[in-house]
Amino acid sequence: MLASLGLRPGGAPTGYITSPLKNKRGYVEIDPERAPIIRKIFEKVAYDGWSGLKVYEWLKSINFTSVNGKPLAKSNVNDILHRTFYYGAFEYPKKSGNWYKGIHTPIITKALFDITQKRYIAYKISKHEHVKEFPFVRLLKCGLCGSGITACEKFKYPQNGNVHRYVYYGCTKAHDPHCKALYMKEEEIMQQLAEVVESLDIDILGMRERLESEIERWYKIHGFLIGQPAPDRSLERRESDLRQYAKGTFLEGSTAKSAISSGL
Repeated sequence: MLASLGLRPGGAPTGYITSPLKNKRGYVEIDPERAPIIRKIFEKVAYDGWSGLKVYEWLKSINFTSVNGKPLAKSNVNDILHRTFYYGAFEYPKKSGNWYKGIHTPIITKALFDITQKRYIAYKISKHEHVKEFPFVRLLKCGLCGSGITACEKFKYPQNGNVHRYVYYGCTKAHDPHCKALYMKEEEIMQQLAEVVESLDIDILGMRERLESEIERWYKIHGFLIGQPAPDRSLERRESDLRQYAKGTFLEGSTAKSAISSGL
């Protein structure tokens, strides 16, 4: 079986050419014209944060074609970015779980392939997330001109392969095109809102009943897990729990279990 010999059955992927020697069936060789471009595709996604669409447009601009002289389709770019064959491994048949180490010369390293996958996934996530509603856009207004608030997210891609996401809020300048309000990190807004909660009456916030219910439910579940009944809380303790829970909602994004657990 060819696969067990490190030879992948089928045609040579773009970047390779099938060996012309009849006694070397299944062998592929580096395509000196296209292999460097294949490597650049991975590098542009991994290190420059390019999307598959941007890669596709770049390939069109340089008139890149397959060995048959045909331009690559968008789906071909996606296939290239996920093809493990380029770093030396392949699965055969597809989705069989049978993996083999090829004897062909790799075009990229496994490390470059892994970084590319992280970057590509991060881009696809951000592409879908751009239509989501940022949590504070409808809640806040610009303190300088009274315009609405807009938000944007940025991604940083350090060489270690991690992906860092940052969200910034700023004035839409709808009321004042020359408004001098600066953008602010989401974390800073969350901290300021938590401080506002600290100074407001929970009843004014209109969430006492809901928060009380959530906190009571949490105490019961927590008590069941540790084998102890829920504590008999004083009025002072109940007020403290409510405020900590409300603050934690801003600081932690959804619930404040850890905020009240420290007081058990």
